[in-house]
Amino acid sequence: MDPGFRLRELFHLYVLRQLAVRLPSRPYAVKGGICLRFFHRSPRLSEDMDIDIDPAMPVNTLQKNVDAILASEALGASLQVHGVRSIATTKPKQTETTQRWKAALVLTGGARLSTRLEFSRRGLFFRPERGIPGTEVLREASLAPFAAAYYGAASMVRQKIMALASPGRTAARDLFDLHHLFSVVGPVEKDSHGQPGLSALEPAAEKVGRFDFSDFRDQVLPYLPVDLAALYGNPDAFKFLRDGVETRLLDLLR
Repeated sequence: MDPGFRLRELFHLYVLRQLAVRLPSRPYAVKGGICLRFFHRSPRLSEDMDIDIDPAMPVNTLQKNVDAILASEALGASLQVHGVRSIATTKPKQTETTQRWKAALVLTGGARLSTRLEFSRRGLFFRPERGIPGTEVLREASLAPFAAAYYGAASMVRQKIMALASPGRTAARDLFDLHHLFSVVGPVEKDSHGQPGLSALEPAAEKVGRFDFSDFRDQVLPYLPVDLAALYGNPDAFKFLRDGVETRLLDLLR
């Protein structure tokens, strides 16, 4: 694992542990790549952590809690063991819909690793689950198990299908994430509300077919462990993955 990714991952895990302690009764859910990595055994590394949070929580309350976590001696001491000298943070966006913190992990040698924490205040789109991050992730960070709120695998499938269907988004990581999720969650059934919904499935399947190997090579392979990057690092393996996801999406349309 690239040392920079490892340090970002440790940072996110330490922050999530403190956040779970500070917000035990507040509705929130870890989503995106960190959710897949920490709770669904995804091998894909992520640079940032994204969380959905109940908009009823006052902006100032969340801001004070996250500020306290980022300035805490506990976080600083945990990261210093791994060669992080200090954490420089800014708050470029604090609104009723989005709260964002940018952090630079300043290493002992002076290098800086950038990362981001983003809280979406538009509500929780799926019912969160509570669980413990994966054993390997906790062992890497030398952390005792702790519980946090996150989206389950079926909810993440729906989230990724909706992301693929979005006209303004073209991210090859969505393709890889669905490939991983389909292998984890198994058959996905449309629920009584029609989720993931015909309106999302059709454009999602169409977009999957438009990805090419260069997209995957540039946007996904650098975020995979060396052995997996080698496994998927050729056009034939990519085509097999892409065609498999497209077939699963088309099956859901029937």
